[in-house]
Amino acid sequence: MEASEKLVYVVDDDESVRTALTRSLEKRGYSVQCFSSGDSFLQSYESGQAGCLVLDVRMPGMNGMELQEQLVERYPSLPIIFVTGHGDIPMSVRAMKNGAFEFLEKPYSVDALQEHIEQAIAKSSVLLQEEEHATEINQRFAKLTARELDVMRLLVAGIANNSNKEIARELDISHRTVDDHRARIMSKMQARSLAELVEMSKICGIHEP
Repeated sequence: MEASEKLVYVVDDDESVRTALTRSLEKRGYSVQCFSSGDSFLQSYESGQAGCLVLDVRMPGMNGMELQEQLVERYPSLPIIFVTGHGDIPMSVRAMKNGAFEFLEKPYSVDALQEHIEQAIAKSSVLLQEEEHATEINQRFAKLTARELDVMRLLVAGIANNSNKEIARELDISHRTVDDHRARIMSKMQARSLAELVEMSKICGIHEP
């Protein structure tokens, strides 16, 4: 599948709905993959490409809300557009609080759905880029030695306050050793400035106090 293709997943237990929606979306230039249940979708889905999920709420077995709970945990870069013929306010509020991109009640216009799909795919693309960036940062972070990690924690604790001398005193090592560790940290993390290192540290789970 070409990376430029716009991918839409449809999960609905009603075959007629899946068929009609697939035809409508494919005419509009989307690549559509359909599933009759949440379980079959989870077994087949592979993350890594921008797309969105058009998901029915009420289905036998795993319902849409239960599938959403699993996707939010496992695949947060896949926006979910809920569609239902039996929606109510509490259900839509719960879906949106859990991170749903949109909640549409049947009957809905394909034009309206397409607008939400476009926005959802654009969001998915951004989220995937952020995930890839975070993965790269964490891979660099994993290469730091234990002592380099100690120095980095103190470096990002306060740009203005933690001078190399203060770090050396805190860790009971020489000023020159701190200089060496600091240089290696900046090199391994590919950080161009201390401020950039601070931003990276947030991704790695090292937070400023």
